[in-house]
Amino acid sequence: MRLEIPSPSLVLLVGPSGCGKSTFARAHFRDTEVVSSDRCRALVSDDEADQSATRAAFEVLHLIVAKRLERCRFTVVDATNAHPDARRPLLELARRYHLPTVAVVLDLPVPTCVARNEQRVERQVAEDVVRRQWEQLHKALAQLPHEGFGTVFHLRSFDDVAAATVSRVPLPVDRRTELGPFDVVGDVHGCGDELEALLAALGYARDPLGVYRHPWRRLVFVGDLVDRGPRVTDVLRIAMDMVDAGAAFCVPGNHDGKLLKKLRGRPVQVSHGLAESLEQLEREPREFCERVVAFLDALPSHLVLDGGRLLVAHAGMKASLQGRDSARVRDSARVRDFALYGETTGETDQYGLPVRLDWAASYHGERFVVYGHTPVAEPRWMHRTVNIDTGCVFGGRLTALRWPELETVSVPAHREYARSSRPFLPFHFAEGTSA
Repeated sequence: MRLEIPSPSLVLLVGPSGCGKSTFARAHFRDTEVVSSDRCRALVSDDEADQSATRAAFEVLHLIVAKRLERCRFTVVDATNAHPDARRPLLELARRYHLPTVAVVLDLPVPTCVARNEQRVERQVAEDVVRRQWEQLHKALAQLPHEGFGTVFHLRSFDDVAAATVSRVPLPVDRRTELGPFDVVGDVHGCGDELEALLAALGYARDPLGVYRHPWRRLVFVGDLVDRGPRVTDVLRIAMDMVDAGAAFCVPGNHDGKLLKKLRGRPVQVSHGLAESLEQLEREPREFCERVVAFLDALPSHLVLDGGRLLVAHAGMKASLQGRDSARVRDSARVRDFALYGETTGETDQYGLPVRLDWAASYHGERFVVYGHTPVAEPRWMHRTVNIDTGCVFGGRLTALRWPELETVSVPAHREYARSSRPFLPFHFAEGTSA
């Protein structure tokens, strides 16, 4: 069996004593990645078998796991993990640090576990304890997928364990192997004429299949492809074709997310330009709308590119959330929400719009963050961030950042397609602007 495990993630080895968890860990993971309850027991008492040190040992284990996850490190817990109460605090740690969780269950027959336990030289466990652990495991097996694990691998025999291979799969947000140069384009909002003009200014041209390409550069859309503008479907088609052809990347904006919900039949308020998008999509064949749903649904919350030097997120991303995501939406909601909306207070201003905090003003991360979402009259440079939403749909400009040159290229809007709720300023954070 091939075990495809997200990296980074929290991996719990689950099984009774004698099932081979430690042997499996040594075969497939680095020593520094494995946090062993036996080792922690020895650290606090000089004796792996000292059961009186168990509480203290797990306090140490949880602390080490927390510190590793805080640093976004791949972490494996080597403990029986047979009882839900043992797994729960570890799952909570993964949720706190917005990383996926994987359970690798070594479900060998109890006679095998008992026999292997008796052959252990360093520490043996009483046979009745092994059997009790095995029974606890089997009571919980059906519930494991519902506890919060993104993936559960069930190895039912010694042959399964011996044949298992581990393959680490980067998180969808981790595209560090994709190297520049890139052109990061701000919020398009259905401004198809301006997008085509900007692509031409950047040196992109259509290939024989109609896909925009550059001889050596690639595009990154910062999200909010849709709403308000007159050519929403054309913009979607350009973006989808480029992404499918490997000529571009894309992250979702909050408007794209709202459109996705509507197309899936979920109740949303039709406002801020969504009606225009729906009207234009009604003129397209069903297959196109299905393609839009699949495209938007697959977009990662943010992208880490170019060896980790560049991060693109629609509304930005503070350092503590960068590179994190989870296969379970409930676990990664904070990461995705920050990427879509930025840092908000939960309050509204006098215009009835969300009050946003200026996360970029206190940003001191190593990665350079390119974002949009909040319209500004000119690109807003702050520490190692830049906001390139220059309000094209409101009559401003459509802007791209050239990476790694850190140069901007922009084209003027042909006209004002929508009216902003309030003026946006060149060098001031535009709190409350409807984005």
